[in-house]
Amino acid sequence: MKKEEAINYVESRISHAKRVEHDSEYRKTFSEVFDDSTIMAIYALMSRGYIDIVDFPISTGKEGNVFRGIDKKGNNIAIKIYRIATSNFRKMALYIQGDPRFRGVTKDRRKLVYRWAGKEFNNLERMIAAGVRVPRPIVQRNNVLVMEYIGTQERPAPLLKDSDFDPEEAYRFTVDSMRKTYKEARLVHGDISEYNILLNGDEFVLIDVAQAVHLKHPSAEELLVRDAKNVARYFGKLGVETDKDKILREVRG
Repeated sequence: MKKEEAINYVESRISHAKRVEHDSEYRKTFSEVFDDSTIMAIYALMSRGYIDIVDFPISTGKEGNVFRGIDKKGNNIAIKIYRIATSNFRKMALYIQGDPRFRGVTKDRRKLVYRWAGKEFNNLERMIAAGVRVPRPIVQRNNVLVMEYIGTQERPAPLLKDSDFDPEEAYRFTVDSMRKTYKEARLVHGDISEYNILLNGDEFVLIDVAQAVHLKHPSAEELLVRDAKNVARYFGKLGVETDKDKILREVRG
């Protein structure tokens, strides 16, 4: 199939149910996310059955957008697309440089974003193997990451900050996840907060792990302490008796 035909096909499989046809803001977002190379990556994944439809948007982050999708078998999936044009090049380079899994830091923005998406896929695999509840990664191609969808048929699971929950249970999940990530996966999440945990029914799920670094990364210790401070601050306000040092002792074991 020619490139133009592939692009037209993918665009026909992107849901427009929640779009206003002439909404300029929508068109701007669409063009930033679905550039030609991203559409071709999605087409390749469609050809292999991983994606059938790109459905409604779930979230918009600093570097990427997440959409609910449907695969060829009719299963819900999450499709994370890292934006090439607007991603924070310097931030990505800092988290990759010094990680023994990645040799050298390319100065090519597109290649760096591809590496960043691959880093999240690898981090998810390692964390699952360590027993951490994160979305199951399915496949990654260039700047497109397909993973398990967390939520119901009607709506995606809400963030912890937007949920009603038992603070002690959420705290225990968070610290246990930090410990398993550190001790078993040999990683530090680096951005744990109420914005990066979902509550799906009665299950907590840790998300957004692209920035997680190997323990050999020069900033690993600094990021671990920052995570502990954030967790202690948030749950302390909810009445949980904790502090940074207590969390660090438990995580390091």
